[in-house]
Amino acid sequence: MRVLRLTSMLLLVAMLLAGCGSAPAEPGVEAAEYRPETVPGDADGTDIFDADAQAGTLTPDEVLERVRANPGAAYLFAANVGKGDALVLRVGGKVWLVDTGKAKARGRVLRALEAMGAGDGLEGVFLTHTDDDHVGGLEWLPDALPVGSWYAPAMYTGVKEGKHPVAKVAGDAVKWLRRGDAIPLEGGSALKVLAPASLFTDKDDNNSLVLMLESDQGRMLLAGDMELPEEAELLSFGDDLNCAVLKVPNHADDDTTSAAFAQACAAQIAVISTDGAEKPGTPDPGVVSRLRAAGSQVVTTEDSGLGIFVTLEGGVAAAWSVDFGAPTVEGAYVAEVDPEDDRIVLGNRGDAAFDLGGCYLYSDRGGELFPFPEGASIQPGGKLTVGTNSTDGQFDILWDDKKVVHKKKTDNISLYDSWGRVVDYGDNGM
Repeated sequence: MRVLRLTSMLLLVAMLLAGCGSAPAEPGVEAAEYRPETVPGDADGTDIFDADAQAGTLTPDEVLERVRANPGAAYLFAANVGKGDALVLRVGGKVWLVDTGKAKARGRVLRALEAMGAGDGLEGVFLTHTDDDHVGGLEWLPDALPVGSWYAPAMYTGVKEGKHPVAKVAGDAVKWLRRGDAIPLEGGSALKVLAPASLFTDKDDNNSLVLMLESDQGRMLLAGDMELPEEAELLSFGDDLNCAVLKVPNHADDDTTSAAFAQACAAQIAVISTDGAEKPGTPDPGVVSRLRAAGSQVVTTEDSGLGIFVTLEGGVAAAWSVDFGAPTVEGAYVAEVDPEDDRIVLGNRGDAAFDLGGCYLYSDRGGELFPFPEGASIQPGGKLTVGTNSTDGQFDILWDDKKVVHKKKTDNISLYDSWGRVVDYGDNGM
């Protein structure tokens, strides 16, 4: 299998809605200005890579076959969660998650975990810092999978003591990490904590948990959203940062990855997790240039479908793009978003029942997420009403929350499939 050679291209936003649910919503719910996702290749499974690069594309099932066939290797799956991080690490047959992406990335993260064989649960979850694009998935993760241990940096800012997002989920079970700590993994491997070493009060990015995987297969450096101040402090310690795989800090923005850092890492594979439409200017051309000058092959999640899969064996790293394992399913649409009665009506234009199992609704304004129960469906030509604890009228399924739809400001309600792809969306008419 040849190693992936990713090419850059313009994001095709319009493709997003070309598949399932592409027909416009009914009058009163159209939101032409709203772009809930900007990930290429979503709508109809179209591969955005050139003919040569397609040889480096895998399906999720092929990823699972590889990790099960060779449990001794080390693996990293950087899920394509837009501008955010959700990294699945597999070592010695055990699986860890480093950051969760935003809440709306639920489907993509779950599918990435599934592809890495985490169906029985996670050994542990690491949260690198408090930004929503790294911890938003805490809204759904504890209810979706068992988690053995919880980790977060001992230094943080922007939230009151004891109010760290992971503390709200795990309470006293959180293990607070700082430079010098180490977490033993399987087979003698370990995650060494290189940062934070001291508190930066300006931005929590600079309190990011920076982890070095040490294994008999090689090294991986996972740098969170570390910016230049934390990077400079890390470099001042004189650590050996050489690694086979680097998760590039802070979505490869222009406030990170100096030439000195890129050269110190000299990674074979440099993985960037970002979406240039969601965070304009990323990946920064200067960052990419410095990484390439250091001898790194640069791969970016936005240039993939489900994400980037990296293998590390015998000191040699290789990367592949992972496509979605199924096409989008047409038919379902958001028929009505009622802010007064706090309810959402879905319809089905298709010729077959639309299975809602694994699908979910997401409120853009409030950030609330509702996963549909298994067995839920919409019959052909039929409709299904989702009500909340604020709904006075009749409904078919309860979203166990209140005031989901904003009454005074524009709010978009998106329907996602089980792969985390937007099926359709509608707004509240504000």
